[in-house]
Amino acid sequence: MKRDRFPQYRGSQWDRKITNPDNPNFWKYGVANLIFVDCIKGKKFVLDLGCGTGGSTIFLAQKADAERIIGVDLVSSMIKEAKKNVTGRLEQKVDFVICDARHLPFRPSRFDALISRGNAFCFLVPLKNAVQELKRVIAPKGVIVLEMDNRVDWTPGATISAGFRKTSDGKIAFVIERFTAKRDHKSVSYILNPDGKIARKVANDHELREKGYKAMEYSFQKIRKETVEIRHGARTHWPTAKELLTLFKSCGFRHVQVMGDGLLMKLLLDGDKEIVKAMKRISHLFFDVEKRLVPYVDANKAPTMILTATLP
Repeated sequence: MKRDRFPQYRGSQWDRKITNPDNPNFWKYGVANLIFVDCIKGKKFVLDLGCGTGGSTIFLAQKADAERIIGVDLVSSMIKEAKKNVTGRLEQKVDFVICDARHLPFRPSRFDALISRGNAFCFLVPLKNAVQELKRVIAPKGVIVLEMDNRVDWTPGATISAGFRKTSDGKIAFVIERFTAKRDHKSVSYILNPDGKIARKVANDHELREKGYKAMEYSFQKIRKETVEIRHGARTHWPTAKELLTLFKSCGFRHVQVMGDGLLMKLLLDGDKEIVKAMKRISHLFFDVEKRLVPYVDANKAPTMILTATLP
């Protein structure tokens, strides 16, 4: 039995997605970047946790007054792509490191601020240990700003999805995703025999080629008969706003606040065509409007959350 340590996406593929206005992450990340700039004013040394391909790292290097920004990520292809994205004078201000954020290779009190977007924090289970590690590298009066999905669309204790996907190594897998009663996300991939009937048929399916996913049409019993390998995905934990608040306060942080976000992301998914056209035409104005609305959005109901906290 194999356990996957990484998400399914990889560097260049992820970079293309998040810079595409048709992708929901483009909108929530654009707002998060503006919030980061406001929150780290006056901070010299900044850590970007789960930096991916360097979107926020580079944005802060361009827009914020920090002297040094270091991005860290566990996925080597992300860091490779991030380094490609840094050009000119930014090379003197930005650096990227491959590491597990639960064991950061930095001395205590190294950073004045820590930011993170894109659910990276949810991978750092157990979260309480992760918060203590983040606290270790933050200097007194340092700030932490985290952006993550709220998962209000997932029902605890339910199966989220079951269907076919292509794995990062090109195989066909039947993937079952569950959201446990304790708000842990767990996935199991049943890798199919490439010469089997199911894999051959699914591999040529138009929906799978176009969307990368196809809902189940076979009985699980038949799928198990053609399974040659089972992989367990990395466990993640998706806290509620209240849980986040309690966690950071119990670890000694002050001025802890959890705000709602993700309005533009929801508009993209649910809005009419004219609204979406306007969003794409003047995205920077929409980013600024949502940034101003964030403090007034109910974090318990919003699709995305922003946490801010300060170390005494």
